[in-house]
Amino acid sequence: MKYRALLAAAILTLAACTAPAGIPTSTMPGATSAASTATSAPGTTTSAPSAITSGTTSCDNPPDAFQPLCTAYHIITTSYVDPVDDSRLAEGAARAITEHEGEPGATPPNSLTCALPSPAFDQMCNAFVEEERTDPAPTSDLVAAAISGMLQYGLDDPYSVYFSPEALARFQEETSGQIEGIGALVRPEDTSSPEDGACSTISDTCHLVIVTPLKGGPAEGAGLRSGDIMTTVDGESIDGWLVDEVIAEVRGPAGTDVTLGILRDGTLMEFTITRAAIDIPIVSSRMIDDSIGYLELTIFATNAPHQVDTALRDLLDAGATTIILDLQHNPGGSLNSAIFVASEFLSDGLVLRTEAPGDTEEYKVIPGGVATDPSIALYVLVDRASASASEVVTGAFMDAGRATVIGEHTFGKNTVQQQFNLGNGAALKLTVARWVTPKGHDYGKVGLTPDILIEIPDGAGPDFLLDKALEIIRG
Repeated sequence: MKYRALLAAAILTLAACTAPAGIPTSTMPGATSAASTATSAPGTTTSAPSAITSGTTSCDNPPDAFQPLCTAYHIITTSYVDPVDDSRLAEGAARAITEHEGEPGATPPNSLTCALPSPAFDQMCNAFVEEERTDPAPTSDLVAAAISGMLQYGLDDPYSVYFSPEALARFQEETSGQIEGIGALVRPEDTSSPEDGACSTISDTCHLVIVTPLKGGPAEGAGLRSGDIMTTVDGESIDGWLVDEVIAEVRGPAGTDVTLGILRDGTLMEFTITRAAIDIPIVSSRMIDDSIGYLELTIFATNAPHQVDTALRDLLDAGATTIILDLQHNPGGSLNSAIFVASEFLSDGLVLRTEAPGDTEEYKVIPGGVATDPSIALYVLVDRASASASEVVTGAFMDAGRATVIGEHTFGKNTVQQQFNLGNGAALKLTVARWVTPKGHDYGKVGLTPDILIEIPDGAGPDFLLDKALEIIRG
């Protein structure tokens, strides 16, 4: 299908597909230009298949419409965790432009001066001219498509994405824990290469799966279940869509309806769901008996630290000498939140290290945690959907010998993303580092192996693993 402009965030109403381990915000000045320049002189006319007069210039002094592209190129080539191939970035940008859907009634420009981040991008400019001739669209839309194409096709990294201004606003809502949509956690699953975990474009082998409907949310009320596979949105097949595009289509204003096609146990079904304003239930806690306290953390949102601290204090005040920390289905979130939550149970040492080309950062425990006393027993519950920041925290506990981990192998996401603003209201979320545990263990793609491995059968109730843990704790 033609390229659909990205209006998506990394999480539906929905928590993250696999939410990034780190989202510390860093601003890239909009005026930053790419270091490399094109060999073509400014204004040089190239042959075009129509009457459009075209030319090229460098990113040293780009036209305003191309500034975000030049900024994005500079960010990708200087901050991405791995070496970047210029030719692949250029090919990705050109491909996304040719796949872009034009705007009905749009008039092609009389002239077009294209900024070249590097000489390899000449093919991108040819794609610009051809697309404006055959299927015209605003230059800003094609620039957005080119940026997305560099990430989608040039990096092979499902965690590095482009956020339009609308998508960025939604993403910021999600990390605050307050959003509008159907209320379900989702994740992409690559059935052709399970060891790789995530995928970015829906296909016969890349499925968008409902991890769990949020309790009391519209999805649960409509009958969606864990394990459901999304196939259509409002009657349109999502085959060929980016995961983030699906998320954008499902998200929407409270009070509006969306109809989802669902594949469940080989049967196709349809559910019409009325979207609602949803406060993601970040923390829930209770005393199970006189000595065992239970704390469930669903996502490492920016406001999670305060809620975790309050819940822990309440449990300890109620007499808890054992804490069960439930991270099942938790897709991750803010790196800072992960460090704080781990520090509630660790008295000193490291929470993790991040490794980037030529740079290693150590993140130490924050002193003053309320449950650092080793006499407070800690059990952590995880499953195959526990990812990213959940794995950071669990890995820190395992290295320190602080907790007994129970459940399934975790997801295996070992990368850290950082947000970079492009100066026009849009942003990139780019993989800038990989993390390892304090002892240097890298769980990327393989996940953590719990101390007590318990496979959770399909169709198991929400308390299956908790009940197993209580049997273990009580001997």
